[in-house]
Amino acid sequence: MHYAGANMASLFVDLWHGKMDCDDRTDSRNNWVWKVLVAEKWEEHGRAVAACKRHLPGCFDVAPRNPAEKMNSFYKAREYITWLYHLCPALLYTILPHDYWRNFCKFVAALRIMSQYNITPVEVRQACQLFADWEEEFELLYYQCRVDRIHFVRPCVHLTNHLALEATRVGAHICSSQWTMERTIGNLGQEIRQPSDPFSNLAQQGIRRCQTNALKALFPQFDSDKKQLPRGRDDFTDVGDGYILLHKSDRRPIEGSYHEREAMAQFLQRPAPTRFRRWARLRLPNDQIARSAWTEMQKSADSDQRISRHVKEKWEFINAACVYLFAPFDPDLDRLSHGTVKTCHSLGDEATLTFINIKTIISVVGMVPYALPDREEHGQQYYFMVDMSKLDGAFNHTQADGSDDDIDDNNDMYSNNE
Repeated sequence: MHYAGANMASLFVDLWHGKMDCDDRTDSRNNWVWKVLVAEKWEEHGRAVAACKRHLPGCFDVAPRNPAEKMNSFYKAREYITWLYHLCPALLYTILPHDYWRNFCKFVAALRIMSQYNITPVEVRQACQLFADWEEEFELLYYQCRVDRIHFVRPCVHLTNHLALEATRVGAHICSSQWTMERTIGNLGQEIRQPSDPFSNLAQQGIRRCQTNALKALFPQFDSDKKQLPRGRDDFTDVGDGYILLHKSDRRPIEGSYHEREAMAQFLQRPAPTRFRRWARLRLPNDQIARSAWTEMQKSADSDQRISRHVKEKWEFINAACVYLFAPFDPDLDRLSHGTVKTCHSLGDEATLTFINIKTIISVVGMVPYALPDREEHGQQYYFMVDMSKLDGAFNHTQADGSDDDIDDNNDMYSNNE
């Protein structure tokens, strides 16, 4: 948490703001081509970050505020992480000089790999190579082997090269990061019941936790990972494999539109049923809540309602979701950004409706409207994807009953967007 959300964040922000110490006798900030977030550009960037809030699902936890206004007002580590490592690769495209932008994307791509709970050997090697290339390029681009800029290479820059190597020895770093430690400290503190001797009580709670974990390791059958189902018999339908349909739903089956019936018939490869029942939400195995556009589309575009209807899925139908599709990701920008910027335009008209099996939905993602200066032909609206599942340490699970803290249960939707 401190490495990504404080140390590296401070380094990049100081560079882009031009706030690094500078020896005026041998160097000049006016010659720093990477000093792009200043004056009006910084204000514009801050407004662009704040405008992303509505398009980030509630399960992404705290959405970053306008950094130009709030960065010095208790800006949270989670806000830094979402801002820098999910939004900046897209928002700084064409703003940072191309070589500097690609260098930053390399770091983000490697950090996303190393922030997962499960990392394969192939991913570790990929992250190791990306970090090594990033550090070498970072020194050539910023430090430039100049004595008066040696302070640009902070200890956190050197630490980067050790992350992948240490993962082969101690495992995924997120399991021993400050996120995990602070959550454990908070949980132990909540278990203290006798304030007269808090430290002894805290020690006993820690001992009990270790004993419980040891028993679960010795006897895995005692470690039940069955998730709590929502309260209320009529509020959900468990469709198996960790997928649960959540209220609200139609009391009686409704008749769909012509395009919906056509899409369903094509999917079923037989005449579609004339009536079907809609559900507002779907809880995924990772505890995220995918919402439909059923009632969300009725909300005002000026409201603070955060959109949770965009989903990422794998193709494989029993219980179906009716979706509008996005076009394939732009391969050129995906390659240039090392997979950190995935952009596409929407195919969202009724003629492109299709049905998918709800069990192919992997996670809820954010699709943020994006202005690409070189792709504005035909008046198409482009989007870039924010996938928090690629940064597991910053992912906040929803509540066990399937509700989100910042989204009212009545703010449900019907058609998921892919």
